[in-house]
Parts: sequence; structure tokens; C-alpha cells
Amino acid sequence: MTPLLSIVIASYNHAQFIGEAIRSILTQPFQDFEIVITDDASPDDSIAAIRQFSDSRINLEVFPKNRGFAAALNASIRRSRGAFISVLGSDDYFLPGAFTRQIEFLRANADVAAVFGMPRFIDEVGTPLGGDYREFKNPFPDKVPTRKDWLRFFFLLGNCLCHPGAMIRRQCHDELGLYDPRLVGLADFDMWVRLCMVHEIHVMPDEIVARRIRENNKNLSATRPDTILRTMFEWSQILRHYRAMPPEIARAVFAEEVRALQIDTNRPFGIWLGELALRRGLAAHNLFAVETMFDACETAPDECARLIEVTGTVDVFNLARRT
Repeated sequence: MTPLLSIVIASYNHAQFIGEAIRSILTQPFQDFEIVITDDASPDDSIAAIRQFSDSRINLEVFPKNRGFAAALNASIRRSRGAFISVLGSDDYFLPGAFTRQIEFLRANADVAAVFGMPRFIDEVGTPLGGDYREFKNPFPDKVPTRKDWLRFFFLLGNCLCHPGAMIRRQCHDELGLYDPRLVGLADFDMWVRLCMVHEIHVMPDEIVARRIRENNKNLSATRPDTILRTMFEWSQILRHYRAMPPEIARAVFAEEVRALQIDTNRPFGIWLGELALRRGLAAHNLFAVETMFDACETAPDECARLIEVTGTVDVFNLARRT
């Protein structure tokens, strides 16, 4: 029988945690699930820790060599069968009752493609770190946001949704595809932007998952020099999805910024979208802006003067710091 829910896990080098992750699934009140794990060639004892469980609902594949988080997660999704897909990190675990609340919500709201929850932060040994949700939050406490609200937030401020514990309808992956394996820290953010281009999402206030904060910045998303550099580049590439947005939708999404910044939306779409990104001023937005304006000028040669001005004044490559 096909399960209603598939829990997909990309496992890597978490032998001391993966058992707790699996137990948190097996002990849920909701039991109509499968656990689909892809181990990304872990050098530790992760495989042995997984194989200690004899439950027939566990489906394990082991990569012969490391291929990266997104590739491992995609492999799990491809083998999954459930109508709903829930994501769990191999060093995190679900809190009691997580599945029931999310499935009930999705069943009652056919227009919502994915539902998110709040994380409970824990340390290396599982001690709660308090209710500070850091970057994960619902930025719309006083309204029910639409996908346009989310697209505006993502463009201007980035990700605020917790990937572990997210539950997505299978049909969304069938329609939009899987995670981009070229992305590391922001593969989930890329998925949320693509999702909100066509579907509504919802954030529940409930704590769904215990998210482990590792010592010595071992988390994939920890603030390290390599992740900071990679995040800016990946964000600039994710912003490219906005180029495919119909201009009339973009005007509605960014109506507030267009008015406040006096951006002329009668100009070619790529030009005024680039101007909007330039006003944000972050490195990711600057790179996106000049590339978007450059491409737009191919069919709008009258805008080349502005492009030349921008490329001569916007320090995309941070050269000022080197001189």
C-alpha cells in the first residue's frame, strides 16, 4: 500500500544523531508513512546506525561517493511515494504530533502547496536553547500573507523559513522539479521562491522540529567565511527567477518600493527590476542587477547608457576594498 506521507532525509556524517531522527518518526501518533534516506557517502558509522532499525518502512540508499546535500535529498524524493513529502535533517528530529497537524492543515486547505512550522533549537547534546528563532520566523504576524507577500520578502530580505519539518505536496515537485544541486546553503530558499511563483504557502506557529545547532559552526548553514561568500552568490542566482515573473505581477509585488523609490515601470522590465535590485544595495542584488540590465539591453539598446553608468559606479567585484 502506498503511504500518505514520505519523510525524506539526506544523511551525512551524523552517526550520533541519525538514530534519534529515525526514532522521532517511528514514535509519531501518525503512522501512515515511509522513511526514505539517502546517505551521501558518510565516512563515519551513519550506515550502521541506520541499519540498526528493522522497520520495513525505511528505504535506504547509499551513495558510493559524496555528491552533496541537494543530490542526496533529490534521490530520496525520487524514490518516495507519498502524496505529502516532509523533510528532516539527519541531525534533527521531529517533535510529537508534527505530522498530524500539518497533514490536517493541507487537507483542509487545498490551495496551499506547502506548510512550515517553527523549530525548537537544541544544542549538540539536545539541550533546548530557548525560544529565539533567529532567522526563522513568520514576518507577517498581523496578516495572512499571499504568495506575492512572500515573493517581496524573499527578494528584499532572503529566507526566513525552516527547511527541516517543511511538508510539501508531491505534485509541487512533479510540477516544479527538485532541488538545484548547484546550490548548497540556499537550495531550500531556491525551492521556496520557485514554489511561491505559482502557489500559496503557510507558516504554522507550532514547533514542529528540534533543530540542532552544532558546536564549532558545523551546521551546513553556519556563519563561516565560506558560507557567507557562497550565500551571496547563490542568492544572486536565485533572484534570477524573478526575471520570469510577468511584469504586471512584479508591479503588484513591489508596488510599495516602486512608489517609494519612484521607479519607472514603463521602462523595459529587466531594466526597472535591475534598478529595484540596485536600491537594495547588497552584493547579491548588485550582481543580479547588472546582469539583468545587461541582458535587457540586448532588446532595449536605448537603455545602454544607463547600463554603462551602472557598471562604472557599482562595485560588484568589491575592488574598492583591494585598493
